[in-house]
Amino acid sequence: MQFSLLQPFPNSASKTLSAYLKKILGFSPRNPGYYEIAFIHKSASLNHSDGSVINNERLEYLGDAILDAVVSDILFTLFPGRDEGFLTRMRSRIVSREKLNELALKLGVDQLIVSQTGSNQRIKNMPGNAMEALIGAIYLDRGYYKTKRFIT
Repeated sequence: MQFSLLQPFPNSASKTLSAYLKKILGFSPRNPGYYEIAFIHKSASLNHSDGSVINNERLEYLGDAILDAVVSDILFTLFPGRDEGFLTRMRSRIVSREKLNELALKLGVDQLIVSQTGSNQRIKNMPGNAMEALIGAIYLDRGYYKTKRFIT
């Protein structure tokens, strides 16, 4: 899926999305199209020529699953003697919506979101959802181990 949907990064005419992502991720995207989709909120969905709708919901779904898998992998290794209940509670704290929103704001992910909601009407969980979509994009672009490194 090699295509470009967005103009240069909205807050600076001189910086492209790829350059901004390199600062956030620590590497350059191989396929910027995945990342562009990661920041398109449902309210700003695009219609592809084949009739499909383009927004970040599918990447958000994938990113959520990958995030759970990576955090589970890390916790499983860090706490070899702990039971399932402990590991589940720890994972829930780490990947909570509140934590994802907080992390997305710290990284500036919220500045990349394309939506049709007014700036005063931004949906509360939009940054965290975009963070999950970003994780899904990293996974599709670079695979499990690069995604794990980013999350870690």
